[in-house]
Order: sequence, then C-alpha cells, then structure tokens
Amino acid sequence: MKNKLFKMLVLLILMFQVWGIYLLLPSSGIFSSQIILIILLATSGFTAGVFAMTFILDKSYNSVKTYKRELEKESITSLESTSQIKVLEAKIEVLEKALQQALNK
Repeated sequence: MKNKLFKMLVLLILMFQVWGIYLLLPSSGIFSSQIILIILLATSGFTAGVFAMTFILDKSYNSVKTYKRELEKESITSLESTSQIKVLEAKIEVLEKALQQALNK
C-alpha cells in the first residue's frame, strides 16, 4: 500500500514538473486558455486518482476486515472444540474411577 502511494506521489511530482515547463514558457508561446486547460486537467487527474485510491483502499480494508472476522470465528470454534474435548476427557476419567471403585468392591 505504501509502495503504491509512493509511486502515485512520484508520478504526480513528475506531472507537475512537466506542466511547470509549460507554465514557464513565454506568454506568446502559450495561451491563457491552454494554461487553464492544463490546470483543470491536473486538478481533475489528481481528484480522480484520489477517488480511485480511496475506493481501492476501502475495498481492500473491507476484505481484510472480513478475513479477520473469519479467523476469529475459526479460533472461537477451535476453542469450543478443545473445551468440549477436555470436558469429555474429564467425564471419561470420572467413569474410569467409578469403574475401578465398582470392580474393587
């Protein structure tokens, strides 16, 4: 996740460097309408990137959350089964002791 955000930041910096060259050109070489278009493209691209990454990160966060819930359910199930096994072992021990006492009498 950090790697993707870093790549997006580097790409954004590179785009600003390219657009900065156009903005520094003499006014005869570039028109104000082109400058406005470049600024609008940069802003819309950045906004679209933020929305896309928000959607992707939210989706992955929800999948991780669901996976954690499944792991918790499995651990609870395993704890219940081990506790049931312990109860059954205790019952067997009680029955074995009762059988030994009955045989000794």
